[in-house]
Amino acid sequence: MRLKKILFTSLLVSGIGFSAYSQSLSNGLIFSQENNGGTARFKGLGNAKTALGGDISSITGNPAGLGFFGQSDISITFNYDNAANKGSYFGNSISKNKGRFGVDHAGVVFHFPKNEGYHGWQNFNIGIGYENTNRFSNNVRYEGINPNNTIVSAYTDDIAQFGDQAFASNLSGVKLIERFADADQGYFPITNESGNKDQISDILTTGNSFRTSLAFGGNYNNVFYIGGNIGFTSFIHENSAQFSEYGWTKDAAAVAVDNPSSNFIDPTHPNYEFLDVNYEMLDDYYQRSEGSGVDFKIGAIYKPAVDWNIGATITSPTWYTIDQYTESYIGVDYYDDDNAQDPFDYGETEFTDDFSYRLITPWKFGLGVSKFFGRGLVSADAEYVNYASIKIRDIGRVNSSDDALWDQDFKDAYQGVVNLRLGGEYLITNAISGRVGINYFGNPYKNADNTQYSGSLGLGTKLTNTLYLDLAVVHFVNDYKVSPYVINEEFWGSANPVADIKHQRTNVVLTLGAKF
Repeated sequence: MRLKKILFTSLLVSGIGFSAYSQSLSNGLIFSQENNGGTARFKGLGNAKTALGGDISSITGNPAGLGFFGQSDISITFNYDNAANKGSYFGNSISKNKGRFGVDHAGVVFHFPKNEGYHGWQNFNIGIGYENTNRFSNNVRYEGINPNNTIVSAYTDDIAQFGDQAFASNLSGVKLIERFADADQGYFPITNESGNKDQISDILTTGNSFRTSLAFGGNYNNVFYIGGNIGFTSFIHENSAQFSEYGWTKDAAAVAVDNPSSNFIDPTHPNYEFLDVNYEMLDDYYQRSEGSGVDFKIGAIYKPAVDWNIGATITSPTWYTIDQYTESYIGVDYYDDDNAQDPFDYGETEFTDDFSYRLITPWKFGLGVSKFFGRGLVSADAEYVNYASIKIRDIGRVNSSDDALWDQDFKDAYQGVVNLRLGGEYLITNAISGRVGINYFGNPYKNADNTQYSGSLGLGTKLTNTLYLDLAVVHFVNDYKVSPYVINEEFWGSANPVADIKHQRTNVVLTLGAKF
């Protein structure tokens, strides 16, 4: 069963019913994607930097751009990041914001001239850079009244899919599920599938990803530029997801339809008191992932004419080693009615897991072109990334049979994308430049709509002959649909609940630099 056009938050249906294997699949994409970091100048240009050089961003962008430096340079870039989300669920809308300050980029380039003439190698330059490649800080919340189904149906589907009898025993123990009369059908919810239920989803994400790079670039005849870098990446990612559901349990007649011999409908059995009562349930999930990895990049820029640049980059996968810790909890309180202050009974079940694995992100291929005019330039980039090629490998196993399952799941869920970037710069005065840029990001999901784009504006000024200051504002928009849980629609005769999320992220970036 697969629902088209909806992005599922698989982390929300509690990890009690999932193996560490399934939990890691969604993280594979998260840790493979990166924001376009760099200085305020290149961010103002929409980060269309594959064919441009002479900026500290070249250390982690196209290292061939280091060959354009005619003197040494140092800079630091500060960033204020604000993530705003609007979640709409069953006609109800809620907005959440989360902002933070930080250092987005820092680097130094050392210039080593080689030749005072016009032929041969002109220079070899070395750069060392630090870059914040991803800010995970975000808060997405939505809530509404769902009259169609319950998250407990998703739990029973997971039991059927994964065969986790321990999970089934735990949910039976807290009176949430019962067996069908035909045991081959598995379990059904004691909570009402139809009827109004208040549902609240609140997902808080924190953490950052950082890369430190060592790069070199050379200039041959002021026509051909070549470079490379090696990067060392580390990250911390924390995800706290809570899902609450408030409603009523079934009455005896509804339970009898699925199991006429259930002890829930026996008035002399203790389970009878859990029918036709009010319940409050919390699904609480926490996961912390820490990883480190290494990658490399090679790049080249060619000038077929004085006013044209053509650039290309090849970026290797990042080979990560990741440690992942998971806590998962389901708790339920039962009340005689919705006016009761204290529950007459409650139940809870917990799960923890430690898992270490290797993640191999996709290769990336970039092409760019820049056209120079009397007082400005236009630059455009295209980048190809195949997210279907993400790989996970279980540490401690060699040629594990899970490897093929992971590979196939990534191929089924994700696809190759083309990311497009376009930017322009105009010299307003001899000391002040204006910049503008736009980005379009391809949809990595095969079976979900996920629209992503951004726009940027920037200004740059020369403070003195050696000092410079750049400012940029980048606004990113991501519209998508999400389901807090997934049920077998055909079996339950009900559609998955869907929330519309409008995610907007605004970055204010300031770079201060000096040439020496």
